[in-house]
Amino acid sequence: MAKCLVTGHKGYIGQKLYKQLKKLGHEVRGVDIRAPFSFSSTESLDIRNELFYNGKPYLDFEPEYVFHLAAKPSVAWSVANPSESLSHNVLGASRVLEFSQVVGARRVIFASSAAAYGLSSPYGIHKRMTEMECKLYSELYNLDTVCLRYYNVYSPDQEYGGPYSTVISAWMEAIRENNPLQIEGDGEQTRDFIYVDDIIAANIFCMNYEDNFQGSIYDIGTGEGTSINFIKNYIDKINNVSWEQKPKRTGDIKFSCANVEPMKKMGWSAQINIENGLKCCFGG
Repeated sequence: MAKCLVTGHKGYIGQKLYKQLKKLGHEVRGVDIRAPFSFSSTESLDIRNELFYNGKPYLDFEPEYVFHLAAKPSVAWSVANPSESLSHNVLGASRVLEFSQVVGARRVIFASSAAAYGLSSPYGIHKRMTEMECKLYSELYNLDTVCLRYYNVYSPDQEYGGPYSTVISAWMEAIRENNPLQIEGDGEQTRDFIYVDDIIAANIFCMNYEDNFQGSIYDIGTGEGTSINFIKNYIDKINNVSWEQKPKRTGDIKFSCANVEPMKKMGWSAQINIENGLKCCFGG
């Protein structure tokens, strides 16, 4: 079994990855700025300035695999707070890479985002910057790294209004509150919705992969674009809901879909299709 560190282990994806690694029998530590402070625990930790103390690693733990999920994963928040976003998402990641190199970790698995493609927000640019630094660490320090660009992650327990919030979580919340569901634009825009369990599986696959990644970047999605209208029609079949039409959001991408062929060639693909995922979220 391996020694694993999960940054951001109190977050939406991080907590699920942490629990799954534990379930598989690995020795796992987690650090998160949101963890309750305790003098007997190092869980509560700001990776930007607390991974090192007097020039030495603060944690009494030398992981073989580091899953870096700690971030401020919000495009809108990054637009409103660009320098703070850079501090959390770039400096934080740089500290994690430095820590991993110093303690002799075998591999860093970085949670990137499809937002890194468009470079239309500080968040996307900051993810791209860390991808570049991951590549540098592989070449300069011989630390194996891999960057996973998540697409639209969802699940029944996804927090509405949270940093990973999707239209699916918004519509689940509206149904719970007996409110009208809002649809923006013509509904023909598509997204690659990937169930959170598949995200966890992709991370663990990359941990177990025998060859080196050397800073490679991979899309993590289903490879299928699902229109907003498809989800709307599914909901209409099983729920009696009302809809409010809203204008198209400025700058909204019309079509988005992951290129999953590189991951498929290595032996990984998403296992939960959109129909089964929607059934978990809305019933039917």
